[in-house]
Amino acid sequence: MSLFQIILRDVEWYQYLINAMLVICGRALDILSTAYVTRDLKLETNKLAQKVGWKGMILMQAIVVILGSLDFYIAFFIFMWSLLLFGNNIEGSWYVKEVGEEEYYNEISEQVKKTKPWKIFLAETSHMINFSVAGILILLSVFFFHDYMIIFFVCLALICQGFLGTMRSLMYLLSLRKEEEDKKNENDEESEKKSHEN
Repeated sequence: MSLFQIILRDVEWYQYLINAMLVICGRALDILSTAYVTRDLKLETNKLAQKVGWKGMILMQAIVVILGSLDFYIAFFIFMWSLLLFGNNIEGSWYVKEVGEEEYYNEISEQVKKTKPWKIFLAETSHMINFSVAGILILLSVFFFHDYMIIFFVCLALICQGFLGTMRSLMYLLSLRKEEEDKKNENDEESEKKSHEN
């Protein structure tokens, strides 16, 4: 199907508006979360985005919105991918915000120099394992095996990992916070006892 055929299909005008809103929503999530984590774009992994800067990035979104508005499925794809980018951006953002973008950038740069390349490669393939394998299994199930039970269990595994992974991380980090607070309280109590003894 050509671009000309996509534009001139028998589609109600409001469908194009819905498509555009879907794309705008998705792209806004990605852009705003990027700005939240790395205002100076030091931590932006997209080299093109780093090169063109904020103005260039925002101008590029206009092209994406126009293309996405032409077809619902294209719009939905852009929205879903943007949602994944949003999740990736905010993951661990609490730490970046606490230490600061510049400090975090310097910390990562220093550690990358010390770490063997194979260790970096092994650690950074997590997105491929998490998303690409699941996506490939779903596509194979739909177009080759016609087995929707596989899709069900792939989706169930994704839902479980999303929910349980979040809960485990939160519980772990909150337990670390509680341990630190308990240590602080113990130290305060000991200091208070010593001051009373003196």
